[in-house]
Amino acid sequence: MTRLVRLVSIVAVGLVSIATAFAQSAPSFDCAKASNDVERTVCKDPELAKADREMAAAYAALAAKLSGPAKENLEKEQVRWLGDRNRGCAADTDGIVPCLKRRYAARTTNLLASAEGIYPFISEQSLSKNAKLGKITYSYDISYPKFEATTADFAAVNARFANAAKKAIVDATPQADSGLDREQGWTYEQGFKIYRPSGNAVTVAVDFYGYSGGAHGFGATTCTLVDLRTGKIEGPAGVFAAGDKWLKAMVEIVGADLKKQFVDKPGFDEALEPASLAKLLREPGHYCWHANRLEVIFNAYEVGPYVSGPFEVDVPYDRLTPLLRKDGPITR
Repeated sequence: MTRLVRLVSIVAVGLVSIATAFAQSAPSFDCAKASNDVERTVCKDPELAKADREMAAAYAALAAKLSGPAKENLEKEQVRWLGDRNRGCAADTDGIVPCLKRRYAARTTNLLASAEGIYPFISEQSLSKNAKLGKITYSYDISYPKFEATTADFAAVNARFANAAKKAIVDATPQADSGLDREQGWTYEQGFKIYRPSGNAVTVAVDFYGYSGGAHGFGATTCTLVDLRTGKIEGPAGVFAAGDKWLKAMVEIVGADLKKQFVDKPGFDEALEPASLAKLLREPGHYCWHANRLEVIFNAYEVGPYVSGPFEVDVPYDRLTPLLRKDGPITR
């Protein structure tokens, strides 16, 4: 091989390497055709570009598994999501980048979960606003799920999520007695992720954070388990076998784990009292059922002070299998 041929080969390899690296750092769309601030922000931020590629890959993988009405539903939902992403993040007073990171993380998680088992037809509804009332600048960016499958009646479930979103808007909007004569910045953000603990169920984990004056903001995660066979919400009593055996076991498992966590992160000792913990563990919102485990979530103030933030306890299913209903939404 002559020196010229070797040089040409080296240059060719270099160009391929550069092209590959560029493809790995660019988003899924052509940045030369970026038409709005959101797309331009994604193109400028390597982390967001990666998030966009991962989301696009998850979408393509799910689309490849579907056909007919299911695929049409997914395509329409993706177009709607892109539009909501652009509107919601352009109006976010906390900045486009944090908004996009939050939305991409949720969308990718939901697409991956939708690919596990039967496509659940869960669309993302979005409400956003950026306005000013008196001297208070306020914004909200809210996403919530809507079950669109026809295999069961999901009307009650959908009404619950929609009404909660409407209430959040009321709480996030300043009123006449909100101190309109003082310079303030209010914000409220809400998103959701779905998990597939079994072929018969979907967990919807709604996360929100808001600030409306005061010493600090407020936030929480609330989980809802939906039985896809019936279209109904199921609490722990509908998942575990009849009787209180499950509750006693959960009090023991969760109490022991929290006690260990309290060593490094302050908690309320009274929360570890069996009666107090049992009361909390009867509430459905604490149970976030995943594919490989149960995550029990306690938000700020429930078992510890605000400064300690939330507490989570992971329970593997092999510890719960003997306690589960054989015909329930979570089977192992």
